[in-house]
Amino acid sequence: MTAAAARNLPALLQSLREEGYSGTVRVSGSPGGTIHLRDGLIGAVESPGAPTATSVLLTSGRIDDEAWLAACAAQRDTDRLGGHLVDAGLVGAAELEIVCTAAVFDAAFAMALGPPGGWTLGDPEPTLLAGPGVEPRRLTEETTRRIARLAGPWGSPGELARVRPAPDAGQRHGLPHRHLSVLSAVNGRRTARDMSFVLGRGLYAVMLDLTRLEALELIRWEAGGPTGGRPSTAPRVLPGRDAAVTQTPNGSAAPAAKAAPLPRRTPGGASRAGGGRARESPSGKGSAEGRGAGTFPAGKSWGQGGL
Repeated sequence: MTAAAARNLPALLQSLREEGYSGTVRVSGSPGGTIHLRDGLIGAVESPGAPTATSVLLTSGRIDDEAWLAACAAQRDTDRLGGHLVDAGLVGAAELEIVCTAAVFDAAFAMALGPPGGWTLGDPEPTLLAGPGVEPRRLTEETTRRIARLAGPWGSPGELARVRPAPDAGQRHGLPHRHLSVLSAVNGRRTARDMSFVLGRGLYAVMLDLTRLEALELIRWEAGGPTGGRPSTAPRVLPGRDAAVTQTPNGSAAPAAKAAPLPRRTPGGASRAGGGRARESPSGKGSAEGRGAGTFPAGKSWGQGGL
């Protein structure tokens, strides 16, 4: 199988594993990200949707900024930076592997929350690697499990990632430290992603804790976004509510007006209103030229479609 022929991202990664590929896979989409492979194993995944291993180590204070900069200056080869950190006594070998591997799974989960995009292959890039690396099939299975675990009455995990929880009245006595730390970051303006970067913790772990805090009635889901000019990425209504309901002047609920039908192309080149369906290519896939490009089939994500 070539990269362009892969039907989805898991199939692509499995194919590259069989080839023993070393390089990067840049995945477009929201949030998208970069997957770093060494000999077919996944050594790192970086995405704007989740903290990297470097971010976790620095934000948590496990390694201070000065020591980190000194280590980077002493070891210019980022692929070997992890070994240098261990040799310098800044972090234990087992701890570093756990942090780096957790960051791989977390970034893959974050990428799976957004709509799928295409991919391109590139040369290896320096990054802090999880040794010895993660098998693609294991990563796919764990990402699928996490998506299923977070599906609940609030909606899909993607919807849960966009809401901005606010503090609510409730008994905090006896809460474990992990829940207290998340609760301290809840202010009605931050999303789960925001909190994961603030706390230096994985996105998936923060989202799990938020569902627990909501069940304890210590937080409530907020649909509104922050003020101050930043556009909100939160849903217009609370997850699980019917978005097709509006308020009438007397305060009663009424169905929202239906949107006008989209224009439909006619053989003569004109368009008229109607419910026409967009045409697809015979293969049903996006076009891709050469080995270095591909697309997700419509509706497929990291945790869907299988291998």
